[in-house]
Amino acid sequence: MRRVFALISIAFLSVAAQVPEKPAGYFLQEKIKIGEPVKFALVFKHKPETEVVFPDSAYRFAPFEFISKEVYPTQTVNNISTDSAVYLLRTFSIESLQKLNVPVFILQQNDTLKVFGNTASIKLQEVVKQIPEPLAFQENTELQTIEPRFNYPNLIMLLVLLALLLGGIWFVFRKKILMRYRLYVLQKNHRSFIYRYNSYIDRFHKSASLTDMEKAITLWKNYLTGLEDTAINSFTTKEIVSYYDNDEDVTTALKLFDRAIYGNILSDKISDTLTAFYLLHHFADRRYDIIKERTRDAATAR
Repeated sequence: MRRVFALISIAFLSVAAQVPEKPAGYFLQEKIKIGEPVKFALVFKHKPETEVVFPDSAYRFAPFEFISKEVYPTQTVNNISTDSAVYLLRTFSIESLQKLNVPVFILQQNDTLKVFGNTASIKLQEVVKQIPEPLAFQENTELQTIEPRFNYPNLIMLLVLLALLLGGIWFVFRKKILMRYRLYVLQKNHRSFIYRYNSYIDRFHKSASLTDMEKAITLWKNYLTGLEDTAINSFTTKEIVSYYDNDEDVTTALKLFDRAIYGNILSDKISDTLTAFYLLHHFADRRYDIIKERTRDAATAR
């Protein structure tokens, strides 16, 4: 880096006494090969108060392509500031002489002035000196074995037959398939509910926490909401009891839970509260069995 900056400084030492109006750019080597990186130095001397911006990757360096840019700190001597940058470029053009003129941008209040300097040039180094004579084709009249090609028409026909077979199976057995799928979903959801609900019962049995009680009741309401396809989780206790025709298990359990949650009064006997948990548990089991039978009956009646 120091060597490059020293070369830049020496090249423009002769004009240090005055500020040129245009930037100066030049290549740091005389020849270049196609695709080979080459360094291009750009120097601009100006008054210290002038704001200068050098081009970056967004600028079109045709016929070269931008690779990277290295900017050097501003040097100010005798009220003259020097900004410089070294670009790493490459070209894929086949012109024997490659030319490049890179400007700088001077910021002037609400306007930007593009200032071009000299046009730098570099020679393209030829790698292939002479193109060889084209090879002569040799005739071969012997038969060659060709690998058999994949039979795509047969594959398409097989896929069509498979689709028709699956479509026929679906048309004939779709009721049973749908019923089994719904029963599978019901069973999976019920098992998940039982597992989570029992975990809350175990926690409450150990800590007698109202938080575990509230989570268990919320889980119970959300499960019945999905099971019944009714927004039971938005019902009040009175509405739930009415919806289930004053079921004794539901009425007893929910009243005990309301007394504990809203009145902050737990039963003196922890076993009474645990009984209420199991009443809702058994009620959920009964409703699951009822909905399961309804699903089977509905599939048979179609």
